Amino acid sequence: MSYKTILACLTSEFTAGHLLPAACGLARRFNAHLTGLHTREAFVPYSGIAIAADDVTFGDFNNRVAEEDHRIEMQFQAATDQAGCMAEWRSQAARSPDATDELLESAIRSDLAIALFPDSQQERFDQRGFQKDLVVHSGRPVLLLPDDWCDKPIGTRILAAWKPTREAARALHDGLPFLKTAAFAEIVTIEEHPHEAAEFSTEGHEIARVLSRHGVTAEVRQIQDREYGTGTRLLMEAASQQCDLLIMGGCGHSRLHRLIFGNASAHVLREARIPVLKSG
Repeated sequence: MSYKTILACLTSEFTAGHLLPAACGLARRFNAHLTGLHTREAFVPYSGIAIAADDVTFGDFNNRVAEEDHRIEMQFQAATDQAGCMAEWRSQAARSPDATDELLESAIRSDLAIALFPDSQQERFDQRGFQKDLVVHSGRPVLLLPDDWCDKPIGTRILAAWKPTREAARALHDGLPFLKTAAFAEIVTIEEHPHEAAEFSTEGHEIARVLSRHGVTAEVRQIQDREYGTGTRLLMEAASQQCDLLIMGGCGHSRLHRLIFGNASAHVLREARIPVLKSG
């Protein structure tokens, strides 16, 4: 298994500038086809309400959107030309006040989607929270990056959060292309309650044996969480091991998306300063 089709979610000029160095680097690393997608804003003054507009207003809006689209395309072409990776530019008009639909459709047809961490200050109103939708609905792994990561290495030292759930299993197997080439990998299980000690004493070792059959050598660590929350403990462990990738699952449909960015996930995506690979 490898990533052969990678989607870069270029939701703004800011995102393109900060995401493309990493996206191009991964495309070259996995000899993958990189698709850069920008969804152009629909003409809606605020979410959910459309109005009739005169030709001047509508024309000014279209010109602004077209100019932004062109600038992002130029960023994409310059970055991919410099990297020498296989690349395809896509520009799609949002068909509704929620531009996430276009991102989701492309993510479903990719092996890996790459986006920046959620940032309400930088994201357009019609794209806010799209990362959650990609994780929950696309069925594809989503790699989320801090906006200052740029072209630093990803996945040379990996921390994988593990518990016996569908989401964690999906994330771990979706992360195999990174795990197979990592110099260091650690599987961490968090014992949140005393009665879980017996259950978790062998859990990490079991999944480590599964990974070993894929050629992955992973250390196993069981952490008792008595003082800090799970998200905090994961980030502390990742920092202590100097990891440059955290792999973890997210909540799925079976829990009605129950706070997919809540609890540990919310903390990690709010506080992490390293890339995070999530699957739903």
